[in-house]
Amino acid sequence: MSATESEKQEYELLCPDGSTAELTEYSTCNLGKGPGRGIVTRSNFQKITNKFLSMIQRLFGQKGKERARFELFSSAPFGGKNLLFRDATQQLQLLEEQLEIAYVLGLDYVALLKGLGHEGSSLENSVVRWCCISDAELHKCEEWALNIKSDPLVCVQATSMTKCIEMIKSSEADAVTLDATHVYIAGRCGLVPVAAECYGGDCAPEAETMEKTGKLIHLKHKALPPVYAVALAKKSAKQIHIHNLRGRRSCHSHLYSPAGWLLLSRHTVGAQQNDTENCDIASAYQNYFWKGCMPGADGNLCKVCIGDGEVEGARVSSRCAASHNERYYGNMGALRCLVGNPSGRSFGDVAFLEHSNLLQNIEDLGSSAWARGYSPLDFELLCPDGTRAAVTEWAGCNLGPVPPSTVMTRPVTVTKISDFLLKSQESLGSKLDSEFQLFQSWKYGESDLLFKDTTQYLVHASHLSYQEILGESFIQLAESVFNCTPAGILDFCKQDICASSSN
Repeated sequence: MSATESEKQEYELLCPDGSTAELTEYSTCNLGKGPGRGIVTRSNFQKITNKFLSMIQRLFGQKGKERARFELFSSAPFGGKNLLFRDATQQLQLLEEQLEIAYVLGLDYVALLKGLGHEGSSLENSVVRWCCISDAELHKCEEWALNIKSDPLVCVQATSMTKCIEMIKSSEADAVTLDATHVYIAGRCGLVPVAAECYGGDCAPEAETMEKTGKLIHLKHKALPPVYAVALAKKSAKQIHIHNLRGRRSCHSHLYSPAGWLLLSRHTVGAQQNDTENCDIASAYQNYFWKGCMPGADGNLCKVCIGDGEVEGARVSSRCAASHNERYYGNMGALRCLVGNPSGRSFGDVAFLEHSNLLQNIEDLGSSAWARGYSPLDFELLCPDGTRAAVTEWAGCNLGPVPPSTVMTRPVTVTKISDFLLKSQESLGSKLDSEFQLFQSWKYGESDLLFKDTTQYLVHASHLSYQEILGESFIQLAESVFNCTPAGILDFCKQDICASSSN
């Protein structure tokens, strides 16, 4: 953006937050970033057009050999501005053949274009496409769709939370509930919060207020009750403590999970300690633990995963999958991994999970016939100071607080998803006599499907950024880790051709 001195004095920018700024501050005061102009041609002319553009840039571009004769990106000699090309153009970027238009314009821009006119009443525009990561989630989602009294719900199946982020980014799905680490990833990819889960008894008074007012409670009105990451071991394994886990068998809820991957790094592989060897924590975990199950990972950390182990030899492809199709996935899955398979064979020495439904999950081990005879007294928490504590002492013996799971969507569909969740919660959320329970998963054979089972209600969060929901400490840890830990989903989200070329 170029402006004369008089224009800078006469005009100012209007920012989305209501403030104003000087014309030079357009990078921080704007209505959004969009693609530049492009050159189009017929498909059978693409090769010859590319050769022509390459030649004229080489001769008359910013560093052209014949620039003294003619400047390709200057209009001043012809008494105008932005003739043929914008005067601010530095170079023309030649694109690969058959490149999808979404990666030229940017996925966010294409999603915005698709969202134009979505206030209409057509069936296609009113449908909410919820992303599910497993067969069990799909089953629950389909029952949700049958019981909902609002806009139609369509259940879309993916293979993991990262795949859901990719599908929402590409406008193939609309919404998904993500754990805190995946909220960070989704935020980096341009998705935004709609609602956050609220857990525990402290949510009950707010739920009553919601029912009376017919509105989602705003997150800023109340700090959400915390969920804690904990390390769990069998009480009989007295020799195990937090400082001697190297070389042991580990059970993690899944790759990128807050409790079993991100927060754990501070107590094991030494994230944020300027240790270049352990900077890539995905690689560091492979060397730290002997073997284990971290669904979504690979190598040593898939060796004790079992897939869908109900039928011998069945569904081998689900082994180590980052979804409930792997029986050792999630908080319940990490607990199953610790106690062993139904035959009694133990695979884990320590499990890393969240405290919120730990007691219920221990009880469910027996009721689901996975492993009978276990009670909370058979397990202990591993504390950061090297001591151990009862499983009920999680408030003083944990690996750190976990921000709430959050529903994420594209910016253009926030209102639609928010209205849909409000109607769902009004009709299904907390009514115990309802045949379908939005925040219960036991009838589908798993836990925490679509939402955590300990969720009391959803709070409105679209007025907050993902950084505000996660908190400064969590964001700092996530940034330090992902700065040097490869993540394919973040690479996918950088596929805006023009944006990446300017970096």
